[in-house]
Amino acid sequence: MRIDTPDLATGAETEPGADTEALIKEARRRQRRRQVLIGSAALLVLAGTAGVLAARPGPGGPAPAPGRAAFRVPLGDTPVSYTHPPAYYAYAVQGSIYSYASQGTQFGRSAQRYVKIRATATGKLLASVSPPEPYNEVGTLSADANGRTFAVAAQRIRERNAGPSPRLVARDQHTPLKLLLLRITPGGHLERAWLSFPQRVTPAQLPTIALSPDGTRLAMAFGGRGQAAVIQVISLRTGQVRQWTLPHSRWTPALSRAGAWTADGRTLAFRQEFVPTPGQLQQLSRPPAGTTQVTREGLLDTRAPGTSLAARPVLLLHAPAGADPGEPFLTPDGTTLIIPVEVTPFGPSARSWRGELAVYSARTGALLRTRAPWVWRWPSPPGRGGLPAQTVAWSSPSGNRLVLLQPRADLNILGLLTGTTFRQAGRGILPQPPPAYQKLQYALRTGPVTW
Repeated sequence: MRIDTPDLATGAETEPGADTEALIKEARRRQRRRQVLIGSAALLVLAGTAGVLAARPGPGGPAPAPGRAAFRVPLGDTPVSYTHPPAYYAYAVQGSIYSYASQGTQFGRSAQRYVKIRATATGKLLASVSPPEPYNEVGTLSADANGRTFAVAAQRIRERNAGPSPRLVARDQHTPLKLLLLRITPGGHLERAWLSFPQRVTPAQLPTIALSPDGTRLAMAFGGRGQAAVIQVISLRTGQVRQWTLPHSRWTPALSRAGAWTADGRTLAFRQEFVPTPGQLQQLSRPPAGTTQVTREGLLDTRAPGTSLAARPVLLLHAPAGADPGEPFLTPDGTTLIIPVEVTPFGPSARSWRGELAVYSARTGALLRTRAPWVWRWPSPPGRGGLPAQTVAWSSPSGNRLVLLQPRADLNILGLLTGTTFRQAGRGILPQPPPAYQKLQYALRTGPVTW
């Protein structure tokens, strides 16, 4: 694992370069020589069907007791608070995987190559973390409610300096994921561990992950599309696993990047996604205007023994007519589900794109109200580009206060929604120094972020 730590006094950072294959190899060779200076990293393995957590120390460190995470600061040592936002946030950064030329034309592919961790209040960079070789792509990531524990699922991409190869793509899709667990100590130091999952999980199984609010448990959902649908909740302290399954499931269970857990860590929300196979992609089309789309949301009591997913109650969340629903967000008190919805007029005369937040009862699934309406001119003015992306990033316990990206004047603006009032400043919640605010806004606009 590479940890690039900047001078925190200035926040300076160095972007990893990848201009040529020779430079990459040389950088990696030097990195291997310096690895003993970077610090010890524990190897944690969730092994066997019983889910026993074993650990092996890095150089110069005592062996941790079996069944314990190898962090100097215990997991879950900080009380969970929703009165203020996370202290740190992490986001994936794009980088080049390979490039090649064909008949004078240059082709390439980029991927989420590494993760940056920044302090919310100042925007200063704590570290840039790359998956250990041979893994070279960040698949999905999550964080606890305090922003001090991060989980990163790493993938492997083998294509490099060559055109797309169906054989290599298929191989990458069936290469098991690995998991990085990162922990920020009260002193601002980064500790890390390299884990494997209780069972073989691959990108082809469409996995999503969500850390519990206190950072002690990891939920993972995967499968479906004719295979078994699986949700696991893994204790990062003991390695014990609780599992809910549904054989031969047509739908894939999916966890939201934010708002998957209630604050007490008891209830986990998941949605049933009907994800097409590659052969079905050409058959897809947007539903006609006025069609009501339904989000199928399930709630799990994670303290109960694992059972069949078929026994879980499912909420049918009917979007407003013509709306295209986004990713659900469960408020920390577990009373409501919030979904960004988009309503796009069809036809050659369309000149605007509208949307809002739809708020549903987490008990009955009934639509309670809508909030934060927006209008986006379509097409956007020359030079603007982009698309509207209303996104909920953080919520107070009841959902009365939300930090979100709000489409305004054809830009996605970061702000605080209190009741029906949206303010870009968000004093007391959002970072006040302009550079810190801009870095958080940019991270939310451009890619998966844990905040």
